[in-house]
Amino acid sequence: MPEINAGTQGTSATPTRFITVFCGSSPGRDPDYIEMAQELGREMLKRNYGLVYGGGSFGLMGAIAKTIHEGGGKVIGVIPEALKKIERPELSNVDNDRIFGEEIVVKDMHTRKALMNKLSSGFITMPGGYGTMEELLEITTWSQLSIHDKPVLLFNMKGYFEHLLKFIQHSVEEQFIVKWSAGIIASGSTAKEVLDKLEVYEPPTSRYALKWSEVETKQDFV
Repeated sequence: MPEINAGTQGTSATPTRFITVFCGSSPGRDPDYIEMAQELGREMLKRNYGLVYGGGSFGLMGAIAKTIHEGGGKVIGVIPEALKKIERPELSNVDNDRIFGEEIVVKDMHTRKALMNKLSSGFITMPGGYGTMEELLEITTWSQLSIHDKPVLLFNMKGYFEHLLKFIQHSVEEQFIVKWSAGIIASGSTAKEVLDKLEVYEPPTSRYALKWSEVETKQDFV
């Protein structure tokens, strides 16, 4: 995995490797979801990974961001201005304390995802709703089109993504998704398994060999 030098973490001089985590701003029905998000945060801390995430303060977003931030890890939240009122409402000084780590405010959702890709070495998706699914599928499409070659992992908490994985296999059988492309997404049911797979991940060799370098150099995140 590529390393991104974000300075030092704590007293360590080792460059932090960042992982983008897509996940919901809801805690879900079962308290286990929050606990497993915290588990991923603790496992990322053990391996000196920093977090890039959607910048929200609640639900699974807040759980993993708070865990890594309070554990001394690096956290970068990327949030569009329009979403701040929903994902990080500032109703009091207490809520202001729920900004975990560095916040980068961007103009729109497209810029958010492009910057998350630029900042990180890989992607993990935890349970979430439409927005989380959209982020997962777009970053998977980017891999298929060789915009990036980074790991794409599902943290399949409590079997949350079983129906999605079956849908992908069904789409392969119906010949709407090419067989090699189904291998872009890997999954694990525990935080340790997810990170173990992320660290040995190899993208499919049959990806479309497209050249995007000129487009990427023109991106402006200011």
